[in-house]
Amino acid sequence: MDKIKSRKVLIVDDSKLMRLLLKNIINSMEVFSDIYEAENGREALNLLEFNKVDLVLLDIEMPVMDGVEALKEIRLKHDIKVIIVSSLAQLGSSYSVKVKQLSADGVIDKPSGAVDPSLAAKRGNELRDMIKGLFD
Repeated sequence: MDKIKSRKVLIVDDSKLMRLLLKNIINSMEVFSDIYEAENGREALNLLEFNKVDLVLLDIEMPVMDGVEALKEIRLKHDIKVIIVSSLAQLGSSYSVKVKQLSADGVIDKPSGAVDPSLAAKRGNELRDMIKGLFD
């Protein structure tokens, strides 16, 4: 992945703390020029109507419109890479299967640092590697 800051990302999560954590991970990659944020799927879809992004990091469990419904809409209207970042999408879960059926480009557990900072760092590294793999 080149180091030119030219890509744009949208982080969709109802937790402000999780959006901040994901934003820090994205900023550390030094390849995204703009980072947009949305608190739910409906807000994300509205944002996508007026902003072209290259990647969406999408939670599943959110108010107003959840990530599964948002992913369905994104796939219908946009050609964007989407990574599901959710504690509900653990490998083998029904949500994991569903988002894969909807052509999610990747699925990763949320990097929750409240319990174990080393786990948050590991998840952050996994997410960075997944993003690099999508754009290399």
